Amino acid sequence: MANKEHEEFLKEVEELENGVQANRDRAAREHAALQMEAYEQQKKMMEQQLAYLPPEQRAEIMKAFEAQGAAILNAYNGTAADDDEEDEEFDEEEFQRFIEMNTPSPEHAKYLPIGALLIGTWGEPYSTLALISDEEDVIDALEGGWGIEDREDGLKMMKSLLEGRHANKFKADHLALKAGKRDKVDEDDAEDYDVSVAAILEVLELPQSYIDNCNTLYAWDLERIGYLARLFAHVGYISDDEAWDWMKKAGAKIKENFDSWEAYIVSILLGRGFAMGLAEEPYAVALDLLTDSRSFLDSHPIKDL
Repeated sequence: MANKEHEEFLKEVEELENGVQANRDRAAREHAALQMEAYEQQKKMMEQQLAYLPPEQRAEIMKAFEAQGAAILNAYNGTAADDDEEDEEFDEEEFQRFIEMNTPSPEHAKYLPIGALLIGTWGEPYSTLALISDEEDVIDALEGGWGIEDREDGLKMMKSLLEGRHANKFKADHLALKAGKRDKVDEDDAEDYDVSVAAILEVLELPQSYIDNCNTLYAWDLERIGYLARLFAHVGYISDDEAWDWMKKAGAKIKENFDSWEAYIVSILLGRGFAMGLAEEPYAVALDLLTDSRSFLDSHPIKDL
């Protein structure tokens, strides 16, 4: 990677790493707005249901209901306000509250690192199956980016990924480049590989041994199973139980092929480089997972999958 290009890339990744929290703040505001909308709908229904009660009794019940909704109102008002220090703190509280409300059982939680890197590029939490994003946004992303319009399309894609959709496609080129046989590979693919390697070494500061020991790009397929499982469950293409079952299947393959989350992440990024070229967002999230959010990965080791 040329010095100027390298410096620009590092700068963009640093900015995006800082943007991870900004994305989470945005997601928290959306969650608070959705809670506020649900509260207002419940309030209207409550008022209709109590219409035939005596005024004093109706007022007493509504007072108790509105007291329960005070936290939601405060949350909405806080996240909708200007981004001063107090509101930023509240955004993080709202984000954490969403995680607490949607924390899965330990039996399922061990699979959460699968898909975490990709779902993190949306500003979504790593540690839940549930998503904050609007359903319509997810449907648009599935249709526009994947050509997936329904359950049948989704299950077909999951099966293809589990079978190594891209790991098989790029296997020969990957091994050729590792062996120094650049003449066997398209020049654009070779350049994408070089840039991905440089970014892994320089941005993530991982040792060369992870590149040398990476013999499969299967993680790029398996990561997207965990990613799509979250999206499909969110829009109702599959149930939560089905989502966990797909992540369990991916987890078994990860356990067979990788001995650390570092090795897994390197395989993801090299595979993404072949498939889509270099992008800053995945590296920003990968850096967060390996540094600030390292405890998340450590609490769910590959050996437990």
